Amino acid sequence: MKNKNWIDANAKNALLPQAGQMVWAAVPNVIICAHQTFLLYLDSDGQWRDNTGCLFSRRVNFWQSADLPECNISC
Repeated sequence: MKNKNWIDANAKNALLPQAGQMVWAAVPNVIICAHQTFLLYLDSDGQWRDNTGCLFSRRVNFWQSADLPECNISC
């Protein structure tokens, strides 16, 4: 990952996103020898979760901000 927009989540004194902020997270995949990206957020306990709130158990190596449009649909 040479893109300067990606932040190393495992570096000493790593900068982590604010709780609840959706980010693109890069996770290593040993089968394809590459990183996969997922849309995740950190909860208030520092646990990575997916967009449905489920705990994400894989190790995040890198992350970058995700600019997402706000949903203005009334349910």
